[in-house]
Amino acid sequence: MNQTTFESLKNAISDERLAVYKADGADNETAFARYFYNIELCKSLYPLINIFEVTLRNSIDSALATFFSNSDWNNVISLTQTELAMITDAQLKIKRNGKKYSHGRLVAELTLGFWVALMGRKYNTQSFQFAIIKNCLHGCPSHLKKSSAVQKNLTEIRFLRNRIAHHERICHWKDLKQKHDLLLDFIRWLNNDMYKVAIEIDKFDEVYTNGITVFLDFVRNKM
Repeated sequence: MNQTTFESLKNAISDERLAVYKADGADNETAFARYFYNIELCKSLYPLINIFEVTLRNSIDSALATFFSNSDWNNVISLTQTELAMITDAQLKIKRNGKKYSHGRLVAELTLGFWVALMGRKYNTQSFQFAIIKNCLHGCPSHLKKSSAVQKNLTEIRFLRNRIAHHERICHWKDLKQKHDLLLDFIRWLNNDMYKVAIEIDKFDEVYTNGITVFLDFVRNKM
């Protein structure tokens, strides 16, 4: 890589972000290769994140509608001010976007953080949380169907999702393969048919197994 190309890429990425990929003393070419490899890893995980998030929110929505015998369960559920504010913000966003309000739009607008919060410790004594675990996680092994285990797994997946959404480094995680497998497992627990779709389009293992080599070759020989 010539100096002109290096300076151009560094300016595009920023010194601060590139420094994360050089933290162990790696040279410039390795740092850029890691950056591009990280993009490819995030790209490979995005379809699973998409399937997981959509399936999770719709599964919980259905479980809550059944539990409260009310499709607009958001009007009767007992939540803390934090989650109530999330609902209000989502409703206002729908209005600001000039769309007609519907419960389906509300479900789609609520953040992953909202759905994960419903499974949090502060709602452990709420019977609706038990109903969600019982009626959503059909394929989940009994030892992982406890609220503490569900909370832990959802928190891990949410953290991974947020790192990807904010273009942060994940290629150095030693347990990235395990997190990928957890993501697939959770999709399977929610909906086995969606799991079949997920494994059909999943490209993570190929990208992960190939590793950084192809990107090092690209940086060293083609830039």
